[in-house]
Amino acid sequence: MSFDSLAQPWAPTKTDRTQRIPKAANSSWMYMHHPTSWSLEYVKDGKKTKPVFVPKLSRFIMKAGVNGVGGTNDAPQTALARTQIRDNGNVIIDPSKHDYLRVYPAIGGTLTINKWTNPKNLGGKIFMVSDDDGFREWRKSLVADGIIEVPNELVIQGIIQKQLDLIVMHNSKPHIPQAQKDATDAEQKLEDMRKALEGIKKDGKKYYE
Repeated sequence: MSFDSLAQPWAPTKTDRTQRIPKAANSSWMYMHHPTSWSLEYVKDGKKTKPVFVPKLSRFIMKAGVNGVGGTNDAPQTALARTQIRDNGNVIIDPSKHDYLRVYPAIGGTLTINKWTNPKNLGGKIFMVSDDDGFREWRKSLVADGIIEVPNELVIQGIIQKQLDLIVMHNSKPHIPQAQKDATDAEQKLEDMRKALEGIKKDGKKYYE
């Protein structure tokens, strides 16, 4: 059973619905990004894939009493919290400008999830089915569209250094077969990280298009 007919785009005010998804409500939220948070992912590039550093997103929970949010749970005041978040270097991705959230009437309120997560009722149990490829492409598009800036080279070099440290750790256990396999996988990922960095240095934002 699909709940698509119950889904609504995100809105700053709540609406009443008689039908609901049989899952507990959560607090309203939106994505934010810090310029040091990136992960290496593989995205489509024609018939092939290419390694790309895409933004790792965290959630700004709009709940009174959490992260500087004032007001009440029914009417949270987020102005001060947003200012503090931006002062800490984060970019807030406003869902009223970027359509990425869906809101479902749920038990005790509303359930807010991203639009690449689809709740399915199978035998009375709710499963969250995720479109990981779509979510990955959207995160890439945030850079291509200039919503989030291209990662700084120093940040990526720091990520690469951590990968080098991981390889050293795996190679320090030559008697463990799994460690050697992990080292080989980590070395391939290191090579892909360097490819992605070179792409950024050469093409900048165009590397994300």
